[in-house]
Amino acid sequence: MVRNNRQLRVGIRRTALAIAIGNSVFNPVLAAQLSELDEVLVQSSRDSSTAAQSKRATAVITRQQLDEQQPDSVAEALKYQPNIEIGGGPRASNQQPVIRGLSGARVLQISDGARQNFNAGHRGTYQIDPELLEQIDVTKGPAGSMWGSGAIGGVVAQTTRDARDMLKPEQRLGGYAKQGFSSAADQTKTSGAVYGRLNEQVDVLINGYYSDQNNIRLGNGDDLMYSSERDSGGMVKLGWQLDDNQRLTLSHRRSESSGAVPSNPAANVVDNSSVIDRESTDSNSILEYAFNPSSALINVDVSLFHNRTQIDEFQMVKGEQDSTDYRTVGLNLVNRSTLDWGMLTYGVDGFEDKSQGERSGPNRPIPADGRTQVMGGFLQADLPLADAWTLTPGLRYDHFKTEANNISDSQRSDDEWSKSLALSWQANDWLELIARYDEAFRAPTSEELYTTGTHFMVGPFSNSFVPNPDLKPEKAQNKELIARAQFVDLLANDDSLTLNASLFENRVTDFIETQVIMDFANRVFESRYQNVQNAKLRGGELAVNYRLQDLDLGLSYGRTLGKDANTGRALEGIPADKWVASVGYWLWDRQLKLGTQLTHADSVSADNAQYDDYTLLDVGGHWYGLEGIELGLTVDNLTDQYYQRAFSELYEAGRNVKVNALYRF
Repeated sequence: MVRNNRQLRVGIRRTALAIAIGNSVFNPVLAAQLSELDEVLVQSSRDSSTAAQSKRATAVITRQQLDEQQPDSVAEALKYQPNIEIGGGPRASNQQPVIRGLSGARVLQISDGARQNFNAGHRGTYQIDPELLEQIDVTKGPAGSMWGSGAIGGVVAQTTRDARDMLKPEQRLGGYAKQGFSSAADQTKTSGAVYGRLNEQVDVLINGYYSDQNNIRLGNGDDLMYSSERDSGGMVKLGWQLDDNQRLTLSHRRSESSGAVPSNPAANVVDNSSVIDRESTDSNSILEYAFNPSSALINVDVSLFHNRTQIDEFQMVKGEQDSTDYRTVGLNLVNRSTLDWGMLTYGVDGFEDKSQGERSGPNRPIPADGRTQVMGGFLQADLPLADAWTLTPGLRYDHFKTEANNISDSQRSDDEWSKSLALSWQANDWLELIARYDEAFRAPTSEELYTTGTHFMVGPFSNSFVPNPDLKPEKAQNKELIARAQFVDLLANDDSLTLNASLFENRVTDFIETQVIMDFANRVFESRYQNVQNAKLRGGELAVNYRLQDLDLGLSYGRTLGKDANTGRALEGIPADKWVASVGYWLWDRQLKLGTQLTHADSVSADNAQYDDYTLLDVGGHWYGLEGIELGLTVDNLTDQYYQRAFSELYEAGRNVKVNALYRF
């Protein structure tokens, strides 16, 4: 994508103007009112703040929104949010969120507070099906002072379902059975759960799903070859309320996926030589303890977790068998203390990643047989300076070390400090302004440090991977302005309007990328991961929501521009500017909800490609008419557009009619 400096300035001015207009046209005597969404806890914040209280740019997707949207992936569930895009192509198992132009290992993924660190080549990293989730929330921008390595683009927190959330107040046993169908890939999906209270202290949830789909149909009527797959998974969660102040939770989740896919699922298939039969198994176990007595000094959460991702692959044409095994064990301890002069959030955490794999056949990459350990401690303070001002400093220290068992003298260690500072001004009852600065880093992965073997062949010549244990961590420094306004009785009695806007500039140094080095004069033909680029990412987002009785209206805009700070050239991979307009309306005494979303993405010009603009119309309805029965109908891409997201090789799914029926008992 090539955009000059004038376009960059124009884009920032557009966003700033929209924010200024939104803040100037409203009557300042109106009082604020929190919506239900505002009161949802933001798990990615780690300080028990709600969406309204958080001093960061956030997005929250509730269980009701998941039911109405029926997404196949976490990334798809976030697609209507400003400055969040779907990366990885249309195959759901390969999709990932792109937050303000950053994705992959640059966006930290957590599930029930446990890090999900798996990252290996062209393999999917988001293993949790939305059917198992109660909520998804996102912190946009660097959050290293709270989370440490990996959170330079943001944090995606996935919270799984819980028996307590699903049981009615006097109910002891419940469950549901759900059947769904999606037309774009002839997908059938069966899911269900049983949950209940064994006694006054113990509750249990058993949740599972199975789905099977054919190849994805595109907007031009063609099929995306090798996109069929089968997925299944489930979760068991046991909760024990020890007393009014203590709770112990043990959960185990497992998912399996299988299908024939290209070795790079985000790339076009030239021939079947790159097609592999891939089977993925992901499991996650978490033991959580929460202690929240009457003391204002103690509100502690402790968790131990173990993750394991195993991938077995068989290259059909060459007959080569591959395997990948990635494990993470970790510990989190967080406490929150409320004092006379403010609030402290502090704790320690650590994890160890182990990766190993096998590749059969000659002239193949050899995966890292490595181990990485990270330990950190953090402190954040919320300090009221006056009635309307709050200062929130944060500081974190991390120590990490890594080594490869198959490479001598590969040990290395390093230390990083991550700082943050936010200043909040509650200007009046309806307007809050926040200025903040955040740092973050991402330690190099074992794959980036230690991969060896052959990268590719050119005739008789092989390009070989060369380990680079001297890689520097990627680092981010983000400056941001956030404005929030909330009003009631604006145009009519009992209506409400909320506005959220932000402007940001994120400087990321020492980007790690694969470099192919060709110096035939000196007999050098090799690949290695190197720190090659310093990036400047600038942009903003604006979201306005209006509610009047049974009517909900929304409008959002997101824009991110990126350039290489050294050369001034525009960065590739930055998503297109995106507008989303939405309408929701309740009928029949709130038994039926109808909704529509209109998404427009601008065109993008790159050095070697042009990505056209596109407009998508999604419509749907959800019926709650009978006790225990819910029916849903959603049509994505109603007009059957044949479109391609910016910098994606693949075109997306055409019209997709999704229906589901749920019976709850």
